[in-house]
Amino acid sequence: MSIDRLRYFAAVVETRNIRKAADLVGISPPSMSKAISVLESELGHKLLHADGRGIGITEKGLEIYRSSLSLLDENRRFYERLQTPGRDRKQLRIASFEVFSSYFLSTFFKAEKDFDVLLLEKSPGEIESALLAGTVDVGITYVPSPHSSIEYVEIGSFPMGIFGQKKWDDQTFEEWPFAIPTTELQIYSSDIQSLDMWPKSAPRRLVKYRFELLETALQTARDGISVLHCPTFIAKLQNAAVKSSHQLVPLKTPPGYKTVKAKAYLAVRKGYDVKPLEGKFAKFMRSL
Repeated sequence: MSIDRLRYFAAVVETRNIRKAADLVGISPPSMSKAISVLESELGHKLLHADGRGIGITEKGLEIYRSSLSLLDENRRFYERLQTPGRDRKQLRIASFEVFSSYFLSTFFKAEKDFDVLLLEKSPGEIESALLAGTVDVGITYVPSPHSSIEYVEIGSFPMGIFGQKKWDDQTFEEWPFAIPTTELQIYSSDIQSLDMWPKSAPRRLVKYRFELLETALQTARDGISVLHCPTFIAKLQNAAVKSSHQLVPLKTPPGYKTVKAKAYLAVRKGYDVKPLEGKFAKFMRSL
């Protein structure tokens, strides 16, 4: 069975039109019809049926289409690897969340050019699932989700802080409008309840904004709308990229607040040789 015929059939399913599908894959409509007929014979199932003036997909056809997607995707990736220059370079597939992916890693890649990188946005817990599924090689996190098949290598630590426009120091802690992550941590062995690692010892009085994206929270903080609790290196890196009027300053710590010092980890499947990465990331973390 030719994988091209599966590809042609996928085009028919997605366009529900023989002519449009033929144009999409670069063959003539008669050739498309013949390819589908041959595929039906090979599989022993009717794939298409008449549907008014158009065509419909049989239940078996839809089942075959769904089952073929992973094969078609891997076939595409196979040819991409063959045809893309420099594919003898080292590949690095990373899972992390925005604290690291949008700031730490983008800055890291400026200095570290040894790898071709695939970066997936995953929350704690999802990072470990991606590692176990083999989707990624390494995760970067400060909220480990323990699993017997995963090990964590510490690459550094950094203090968290409260940041916002200086005007907030003229108001009480109870009046500070916090922007916090919407991501809820499903890690029951941890004392951390929020992705921004706010300590339980000093409950926040006013949580006004909940955002999926750190960048949105930073924007509201830059505009003087909110304050946020985040790694100090995030404030440092964002301040380097904005004009002085939009820079964030550390705010006075409220009563009961104890400075949180977070540890950064590389998460890998047991047996994975993390040594070459450990040194690179640890050195860069120290530079921050």
